[in-house]
Amino acid sequence: MHVLVTNDDGPPGPDSPFVDYFVNALKKYTDWDISVALPESQKSWISKAHVIGHTMTASFIAPASNPGEPYEGPYYKKRNCGEEWVLLDGTPASCTQVGIHHLFQDKGPVDLVLSGPNFGRNSSALYILSSGTVGAALEGALCGVPSIGLSFAYNSRILDPEHTKVACWLSVRLVKYLYDNWPKDGQVDLYSVNIPLHAELGDETKIKYTHILENRWGSAFEYIEDTVLNSPTGELVEVADQVQPEIDEESGKLQFRWKPNLKAVQDGVSEWPEGNDAWAIAQGHVSVTPLRANYQGVAGYAGELKLPSWPLLSSSPFAALITYPLTSYIYPLLASNIHHLLPNVKIVTDPKDPVIAEGSGVNVFHFAEYEDLNFERLIADREHYLTCSYIYRKALIRKNFLAHTIATYMAKHPESILKKSFPESYELELDYAEYLEEMLDEIFEFRDQLIEGDSWWILKPSMSDRGQGIRIFHTIEELQEIFDSFEEDGEEEEEEDEDDEDAVAPKSISESNGIVTSQIRFFLIQKYIRNPLLLESYCNRKFHIRTYVVACGALKVYVYRDMLALFALKPYSSPDSDSDLEAHLTNTCLQGDLKDEGSVRRFWCLEGFDKDAVWEQICRITSETFAAAVSLGRLHFQPLPNAFEIYGIDFLVDSDLNVSILEINAYPDFAQTGNDLKLVVDGLFKSVLSEIVAPFFKVEVVQGGEKDDSGFGELALVLDQDVSGRW
Repeated sequence: MHVLVTNDDGPPGPDSPFVDYFVNALKKYTDWDISVALPESQKSWISKAHVIGHTMTASFIAPASNPGEPYEGPYYKKRNCGEEWVLLDGTPASCTQVGIHHLFQDKGPVDLVLSGPNFGRNSSALYILSSGTVGAALEGALCGVPSIGLSFAYNSRILDPEHTKVACWLSVRLVKYLYDNWPKDGQVDLYSVNIPLHAELGDETKIKYTHILENRWGSAFEYIEDTVLNSPTGELVEVADQVQPEIDEESGKLQFRWKPNLKAVQDGVSEWPEGNDAWAIAQGHVSVTPLRANYQGVAGYAGELKLPSWPLLSSSPFAALITYPLTSYIYPLLASNIHHLLPNVKIVTDPKDPVIAEGSGVNVFHFAEYEDLNFERLIADREHYLTCSYIYRKALIRKNFLAHTIATYMAKHPESILKKSFPESYELELDYAEYLEEMLDEIFEFRDQLIEGDSWWILKPSMSDRGQGIRIFHTIEELQEIFDSFEEDGEEEEEEDEDDEDAVAPKSISESNGIVTSQIRFFLIQKYIRNPLLLESYCNRKFHIRTYVVACGALKVYVYRDMLALFALKPYSSPDSDSDLEAHLTNTCLQGDLKDEGSVRRFWCLEGFDKDAVWEQICRITSETFAAAVSLGRLHFQPLPNAFEIYGIDFLVDSDLNVSILEINAYPDFAQTGNDLKLVVDGLFKSVLSEIVAPFFKVEVVQGGEKDDSGFGELALVLDQDVSGRW
C-alpha cells in the first residue's frame, strides 16, 4: 500500500513539530510504503490554493533517524541513498498534486493521502474552509485518492514528545481503521480528523463521528493606523502614537494586519448543539468528520466510533508464518490468539510469500513442523527470525538418549531429584530379533533381573511417538516374542497392497499400536511402575500427567501450570493378573474411537491427593532434566537465542506420591486435549505469544477478553541458565 504524506506546516521544525513523529509512527506500526512531499515552508490558511504560472522547484532532505532531531539538507539533487523527503516551493494542494502524479511513480499509484498532522485544530467551518491541511486532503480526493486531513489540537505550545508519540500512535490506528472501512457507496471522499493533544490521551479516549460546526466570524484583520510604508526601501517604520503622520498617496500604502479573534471563535463553540467537530475537541474527544469533495457534509454518521484494540508501544511489526493446515487443531487456536493479542501482526501461510522473504526487512515468527523450518536462516538471522523449535535436542526427545542424559547427569549429581524420579532404564540396540540373546549379554544386569522374573518392564522404541510399539513383559521369552512379532508385522507391511480399500479400523489398543520396521533398532527398556496412583472417583484407572514445557532462548525453561491427566481405558490391575494393554497404557492416541469423556481431564480438577506436592516435584524434575541436557554439549541439545520449543512431558505418580518422568515429546499431539478442553492449549498459546514471542520482537500485547484468574494458565519459570556463550 502506497501512502503519500504532506502537510501545510512544512519540514520538521518549530512550525511543524509533528510530521517526523507521525511518519516514524506510520513506519513503526504498519508495513505501508511511505512517500513524503511537503511545502518547503509553512503554508497555513491557504486552503486548496494553487499559484497559477508559478514554476515549482523541488529540493530534498534526509530526515533524522530520531524524531525531533535536525534533518539533513535541503539539497537540490536527489542522492538516492537512504530515505529522502521532497520539499516543494508550492502550496499544500500543489504538493499533493505533484506527489500523486509525478514524484513517486516508481512506487506505483498512491492509495491514500495523509495531510498533517497540522500544528493546531481544524474544526468548524472557519478553520476547515481555510485550512491548508484539509485543502491538501481535498486535492487528493479530487484526484480520486482517499484522503485524510489530520490535525492535533494543542492547549499549550510547550509540547511533550511523549504526548506526541501517543497522539501519533492513536492517529495511525484511526487512519488504518478508516481506510480499511472506507464506505463503498462513494458518499465519503475525505475525512477531517482532530486529535486533542493532552496528557489523558490514550486507548480510553472517545472517538466521535461529527459534522462541521457552521460558525461565522467578524473581521480577521486590523487596520495599521500608525505605520507608513516608504516605497523606496520597502521598510516599515513605526512612529509614535502621539504623532499621526500624513499618508502620502504617492509613496505610502494602506496596511491591514492578520489578526483574527480565534479565542472568540473557540469560546462560541458552547453556544452550539453538541455533535459537531469543535464540540468534540472541547470535550477532549477525537473528532472524525466525513466529507464530500464539495464542502458538503455527509449525513448518517453519529455516535461513538470504537477502534479494535492495538498495542500502545509496539516496535517494528513482524509477520507470523504458520504453515500448519488451516483445518488443523493448532492453526485456528494460534491464529485467533495472534489476532487478539497482536492485531497489527500479519499472518502468512505461504513460506514463499515475498512479505517474509529474507532481505525484506520484516521480522518473522515461524510456527511450523520441524521439517518446514528454515534452519539456515535460524542460524544466520538471530535478531529477526524466531522459530518454534531448536535444531539439536535429541538428548531430550529420543527415549534412549534421554536415559543416557539423565544417567550421565546423576553420575555427577548423585543428590539430584532425578535419582528417584527416573525409572531404572537400559538401552538396547537390535537390528534383528534373532540377535536378542547376544544383546542381553551386553546388559547383563537387566538380563539377570529378567531371569529372576520379579519385575515387569516396559519396552519403548526410541524414535516412535503416539505410544506406537510400546509393550510390557517380564520374561526373556515374552521379550523375544515381542521382537519376533515386530519382524512379522514388518514383513506383512511390505506385502500389503497399498491400495487396499477393505482395511478396517482397529478395535483395540493391541491391534493399533504396531511399529513400522524403520523404528526397529534403538529401544529403551524401563522398569514398570506397578503401584500407580489410583483414584476411586475415576474408577481406579491408571493415568499419567501430560505437562507442557516451554524452553526459550538460551535458556529459560517454563512449566505450564494447566496440566492434563490422561487415563487408561480400563481400571488398573497388576500385570501379574492382567496384562491387557488397555489397562496399562494411558496414551490416548492409542485409544482412537474407544476414548471416552473421562480419558482426558484437567489435572487441577482431580480430587483425592496432594496436587501441590506433585506440582512441586514436576517443576524440580523438569528443571534438572533440562540442566542435564545442557551439560551434554551442543551436539545433543543446543538452545538458540532465537528459538523456543514446546514439549509434552509425561509424568507418572505412584501411590506414595512420588513423581517419575517417563518421556519427553517434541511437537506434542495437542489434539489429545480434545475439543472440550481446547482452552488448555488456547491458554498455552496465549502465554507463549505474550511472554516469549512478543518480548523477542519487543512488542507489547493487547490485554483483553476473558481473564483467567485461576492461575492455571501461567508459565512458571523453573530454569534460567544462560548458555549462549558456552559454545
